[in-house]
Amino acid sequence: MMKDLSGKKLFLFFLCVWLILNVLQAVFTQLDPDEAYYWMYSNELDWGYFDHPPAIAILIKLGYTLIHNELGVRIGVILLQLGSFYGIWLILGKPQEKSKVWALIALLVAMPMLQVYGFIATPDAPLLFFSVWFFYFYQKFIIKETWATTFLLGACMAALLYSKYHGVLLIFFTLLSNWKLLLKPQFYIASIFGAILFFPHLYWQYSQDFPSFRYHLVGRDDPYELKHTTNYILNQFLIFNPLLFPFIIIALLRQVNKDALYRAFLFIIFGFWLFFLYTTSKGHAEPQWTVILSIPFVILTWKYATSDGNFIFEKWLKRLAFLSFGLLLIARIALIKGNIFNIQSNFHRSAWVGELQEKTKDLPIIFQNSYRDPSFYTFYSGEQAYTFTDANYRKNQFDIWDWEKTLHNQQAAIVGQPNWNCNNCEKLKLTRKNFKLKLVDSLQITQKVNFKFDISSQFKIEKNTSLSLVIKNPYNHSIQMNAGNMPLRFVAIFYNLEKEKLEKVVSLNFEKPVNQLLPKETLSVKANFTVPNIPSNHYVFALGIQTGDLPPSFNSSLIKVKVIH
Repeated sequence: MMKDLSGKKLFLFFLCVWLILNVLQAVFTQLDPDEAYYWMYSNELDWGYFDHPPAIAILIKLGYTLIHNELGVRIGVILLQLGSFYGIWLILGKPQEKSKVWALIALLVAMPMLQVYGFIATPDAPLLFFSVWFFYFYQKFIIKETWATTFLLGACMAALLYSKYHGVLLIFFTLLSNWKLLLKPQFYIASIFGAILFFPHLYWQYSQDFPSFRYHLVGRDDPYELKHTTNYILNQFLIFNPLLFPFIIIALLRQVNKDALYRAFLFIIFGFWLFFLYTTSKGHAEPQWTVILSIPFVILTWKYATSDGNFIFEKWLKRLAFLSFGLLLIARIALIKGNIFNIQSNFHRSAWVGELQEKTKDLPIIFQNSYRDPSFYTFYSGEQAYTFTDANYRKNQFDIWDWEKTLHNQQAAIVGQPNWNCNNCEKLKLTRKNFKLKLVDSLQITQKVNFKFDISSQFKIEKNTSLSLVIKNPYNHSIQMNAGNMPLRFVAIFYNLEKEKLEKVVSLNFEKPVNQLLPKETLSVKANFTVPNIPSNHYVFALGIQTGDLPPSFNSSLIKVKVIH
C-alpha cells in the first residue's frame, strides 16, 4: 500500500498514524503533576496565571469540556502538533518525492522534544505550534507584504506570547537577523496588531502587580553553581538526539541557500543557546526552554540531507533517525507501564492519592509547599485540595487564587513535606510518596494578610530593634491569634540567600497585645524584635505570620539587609 501513495498522501498517512499513536499514549498514560497544575488553570480561565500566559489553559479547557479524562486534557496538544508538522511541510515547499518525505518523517519522529510535546499538555506545545506558523508567515512576509500575511504575522506574535514568554526571544532574534524589517511600514502594523491582541494579558499582569514578570526576572536568582552550566550543555546534546546531533551541526554549517529564513534560524539557534547559557549563572536552566530549536533543526537538516550530492548523508540520517524512533517508542511504552525497566517517572504514580484520601477521610487537605501535589490530588481524587506556601518555597498560582478562605476556622489536614520539623506529626509512607500529617482543629487563614514597614538596612546582632508597621487584613473574616491547636504568631524573618533557607525566625513584640485582626481591618502598631545571633552576612528580611510549627509565610515585601557583629 505504501508504494501506491504519492508523497503528499504519504505525509498525510503519517499524520494519521501519528495521531493514533499520540491518542493511545494520552489515554493510557497518567498525567504528570505539571499537567494537572495546568488543568487547574483551565478550571479558572483568566487572561494570565502566575507562571505562564493562558494558552495552555484554554487548550485544556476545550478538550476537557468534551472528554473528562487524561485524553481530554491532552487532545488539544495532540491536534496542535499535527498542525505543527503540516506547517513544517509547507515551509519546506510541500515536498512530493517519497524519499524526501521519508527524510522529513524520519527527522520528525526522531526528535525527543517533538515526541514529548506530541501528547504532554504543557505551554511548550502551543509555543511549538505558533512558532512553526510564525516562521511560515514570516517566510511569506519577506517574499510579499500582503495585508493577510501582515495581520497573520502579528497574530502569531501575540499567540507566541500567549503561549510562553520565551516567544519574545523568537521575535527578537528574528528581528535581529533582519534589520531591514524596521524600514517596512507593514512590519510596524503587524507588531502593533500583535501588541493590541496581547494587551489583555499585560493588563492582567498590571492588575496583579506583575507576578509572572517578577518571578521570572527576579524570583529565580540563585547562587551560581558550575553544575547548572555543565548540566545545561549536556542536556542540549541529549534533548536534540545525540545520534543525530552531529548531522544537525553539519547541516547548520553547510547550508547552501542562505536566505532570510536561514539567517533567522541562525540567530535564533545561537541566540537561544547563549541566552539560556547566561541564565545558568542565576540557577538551573530547564532543558525544554530551547525546545523551539527543534523546528529549525528539522528544517535545516532536511534541506541539507535532500540537496544534490548528499545521498550518503541522507541515507545514514534516515537509518539513525528510525533507530532513534524505535528507542523512543520503547521509552513511551515504558511510560504507560512503569514496571518496564523499573522506570520511576511521574506518569504512573497516582496510587498515593487514594491512600491519602483514605487516611484523611472527609477532611479538606492542605499541602505544604507544593503546587504539583494539590493539583494531582484534585484531578485523581475529585476533591479540591489546597496549598500553603511558606518562606522556604516559591509563590505559585495557588497564592493568587483565594480558595483557601473557605477553610477558615474549619478542621483540616495539613499534609507536609518530609522535612517539616513538626511536633506530633504522623509520618505517612505511601506508594512512592512520603508526607507528614497533622490535623488542625480550627485553621486560621492568613496568607494574604499584609505588613508594611520601614526599617534600616543594617542590623546589629542581639540588638533590640523597633519598627512601626501597618497590618492589613484583606479577608472578610476575623483572625484569632490563639485559636485551635496551631496558634499564630507574628515574626521577623531572616532568609539566607546563599543557602536558600530560613536562617532565623524571631517573634515580634507589640507595645499593645494584638490578639485578633478584625475583618478588613487596617491596624497601625509599634513593635520590636531582637536581632538574632547569626553569622555576619547579607540576608533577605521580611515580616510574616507563623501557623503552629509550620515555617512562616512572607507577608511583607522582601528587603536586603546586612547583619553585623
